[in-house]
Amino acid sequence: MAATKKQLTPVPVRFGQEEKWLFRLLQARAEANDRSLSGQLKHYARLALIAEDNPDLPLSMIQRILEAQAELHAGLGQPYQWGVMGPSA
Repeated sequence: MAATKKQLTPVPVRFGQEEKWLFRLLQARAEANDRSLSGQLKHYARLALIAEDNPDLPLSMIQRILEAQAELHAGLGQPYQWGVMGPSA
């Protein structure tokens, strides 16, 4: 018997008139990052959860860590060579 995947239930998100600016900003950011509006909301939710769990880390560092993890997952990682310094300027 094959295992069945549980379907996720869509969650509607409603923006009132007072949040119209936020909705428009989310749409613009989604377009700029080549994401759907849903994808942009998920991206921001993920960043917010990580930021809340790690209040000592700046957002820029969290973003760089996530990028590095994606690069490693894509096979682009290189081992660090301890004690090896690049050419002097």
